[in-house]
Amino acid sequence: MLPALSEAIALPPGTVARVERVNQPDGSPVPERFPHFHGLAELVFVHHGSGSFISEIGEHRFGPRMLLYAPAMAIHDFAFDDGARAWTLVQFDALAADPHRTLLPRHAAAAGLEPASLARAGMILDWLADGLAADGSGHRLAPRDIETVLAALLLAIRPGLAAPPAGSGQASHPLSRFRPLLQQLLAQPGKAISLADAATMCALSAPYFSRMFKQVFGAGFAAYQNQFRLQQAARLLATSDAPVSQIAYQLGFRSHAYFSQRFRAMFGTSPSDYQNQVLRRHHGPHG
Repeated sequence: MLPALSEAIALPPGTVARVERVNQPDGSPVPERFPHFHGLAELVFVHHGSGSFISEIGEHRFGPRMLLYAPAMAIHDFAFDDGARAWTLVQFDALAADPHRTLLPRHAAAAGLEPASLARAGMILDWLADGLAADGSGHRLAPRDIETVLAALLLAIRPGLAAPPAGSGQASHPLSRFRPLLQQLLAQPGKAISLADAATMCALSAPYFSRMFKQVFGAGFAAYQNQFRLQQAARLLATSDAPVSQIAYQLGFRSHAYFSQRFRAMFGTSPSDYQNQVLRRHHGPHG
């Protein structure tokens, strides 16, 4: 069973989408907060549970039968409440699915869908998941066919995502203040950034940056930077067959052993075991 890796996984070469279904029973630890952004657009269909969807346009409560959307490169996070939770995550290449940019809004959104739209979206989502799953010989639908199913999904949910939440604005949430720092982390994940340098990037004093960062991100800057590097490691392990030691060095970990220890502490499995599992899943038993 692969650990549920929130957000930082890129698409394997030759694919345009991934679907992950998550079901966490009552009593499961609440997923850690991790504000972030990435090059993939993201849809989250909430089946059970509640919480807050946080983005640069503000914070919006969600519950069952709601749809959450984060465009590519939009900073976002999910703060779940206690209790049973179940959702379906779709991450996809927005340009492949919507090349003319007519189906997707430019802003993050949280919306409830009409029953008919929800039923249609659920049916298409099942088609998409089936099309992305390898059969016994390791074959999937061709990327062009996946793009067609994705476009149908976006058409089904478009009415619910048509308008931005009332009073929203790109700079209305403190997350937007940290965009220069997150862009630097994404561009050079292996380069350690001091707290003083991070504060300067965000045009804040170091003490105020430290307090504000912990308040907004739910973790201190050093802890977040380490978590970010591990998320990037998971992405690289999932999309390449590069040696684990090479990935550890690329991301600035001082030794293979230390990297493996931190990866296991975060994801519950070793880097090599994770890489083997995810590559087998992508390529099938004969890949």
